[in-house]
Amino acid sequence: MTNNFPPLPTEIPGFNPTENKTNNLPQTPETTSVESLAPEKQPENPEQKPIIQEQENNFLEEAIGGLKQRLKTSKKTKQIPQVKDPITIDIEKIMEQELTDAYKELTPAQQQAFKIKGEETAWEIRALLKQTHVQIKKVFRLLLEWLKMLPGINRFFLEQEAKIKTDKIISLKEKHK
Repeated sequence: MTNNFPPLPTEIPGFNPTENKTNNLPQTPETTSVESLAPEKQPENPEQKPIIQEQENNFLEEAIGGLKQRLKTSKKTKQIPQVKDPITIDIEKIMEQELTDAYKELTPAQQQAFKIKGEETAWEIRALLKQTHVQIKKVFRLLLEWLKMLPGINRFFLEQEAKIKTDKIISLKEKHK
């Protein structure tokens, strides 16, 4: 049987088996920390350290700027016109029927959010009613999503209210033809 391995070197550079490295280490508990045993890293160039920190700061500023830009563009606020036509006003009246008690139970911040969402919903429903073919399911979903903002109300009741309001809104379109 032949050995295909190269011969082992008889001497390994930098290794002395007779030298005991553990004897050279400090033995006191205060100085045996790992940090004290690790060699200090010195930058090759003393001016290199500020350059590295400046590059890190620039990277962080660019990353923060990119995140701010994404946040600004992700918020798509819909512009609600200040002047409302009679159909939009009628839609809002239908939407607010029988909700005064639930609206009064909301906090002022929730009331404001509910009102804004209601105005957006009324505007979207108005846009759907302008179409020649009204998509009743979309109107129903818009109303249901708006009504879900009310806390503590049974889901079946919300669906029933959304259905009633949808029927009234569809009849409103027929009336305004």
